[in-house]
Amino acid sequence: MHAATIAVVDDVPRLAILWPLLLAGAVYWLLSRVIRGSRDSQRTSAARHALLTGLIGWLASSLAPAANAGIIPLPQSTTVPVDTLSALAWPVLGCLTVHVLGQLSYPRRRWTTDTSRGERRRARDVVPRRLAWVVLGIFAGAAAQIGWMSTLPGFSPHAHEARPDGHGGYTSFGGEGRIPGQDLAPYLGGALVFLAAGTLLVLVLIARRPPLSGLSPTEDGLLRTITSNRLLRTVATVASGLGAIAGNHAARPDPAAGMSSWINPSGALNLAVLLVMLLWPPPRLAAPQPHPGDSLRLGSGSKRLQR
Repeated sequence: MHAATIAVVDDVPRLAILWPLLLAGAVYWLLSRVIRGSRDSQRTSAARHALLTGLIGWLASSLAPAANAGIIPLPQSTTVPVDTLSALAWPVLGCLTVHVLGQLSYPRRRWTTDTSRGERRRARDVVPRRLAWVVLGIFAGAAAQIGWMSTLPGFSPHAHEARPDGHGGYTSFGGEGRIPGQDLAPYLGGALVFLAAGTLLVLVLIARRPPLSGLSPTEDGLLRTITSNRLLRTVATVASGLGAIAGNHAARPDPAAGMSSWINPSGALNLAVLLVMLLWPPPRLAAPQPHPGDSLRLGSGSKRLQR
């Protein structure tokens, strides 16, 4: 048993373990520098930190390498079948890890003087309600798409050839195949469940991190809502992408049927979700407005100076 474990570990390339650790360390260092080492105000640093966390998480969430998961290439083709597990693991784990590192990079021992230490926020207190319902609908739609795909059969690839159509012309046959839907569904469904569970855990982490010094309780709560907004928008695109992968698999025609083109409605829907999430604005951490009395006092002082 011990020898078998060593053999499995030896088969794993060291870079496959080293690179993720190096990337995570670099992201953590960058986010820590933004929130701790900046000379700007805490409000400006916090807003920049939330923006950078959301941007890096968004970049890490691309499902493009997994677009053709479950598709069998043509015989004698140079195309390599997609490694479904790694192609799905990178974006799902990547976007969640970035947001976890974003929360861990905040100062751990700095509390505001005007916030009660006994106060404990809940995840639902920092989640934008309307966005949360939209994201929940996207997850439900992706789950339904994956469930429907799991019932579809697979078929073998077939080299392209032309056959007489019986009317004096020719019809093209052949194309890529696909594995049975029940073989791909565990990967997509597992990724979707893991993404949902990880999102809930990150939301809890966002709600329970210590408040930042230099921010009022209202501003600190708004910062948590901004972070939740960016997290939910990112995971919504990933969930939609998983549904689009299932849709691409389901839309592939049987090469023996003589169909050379197909339409993937889930792909168009995924593009729409991507645009909506990209344009969905987060709240803004605005600078505090001066008290009206301050301007009156400043105005009366300037009049005295003019006299």
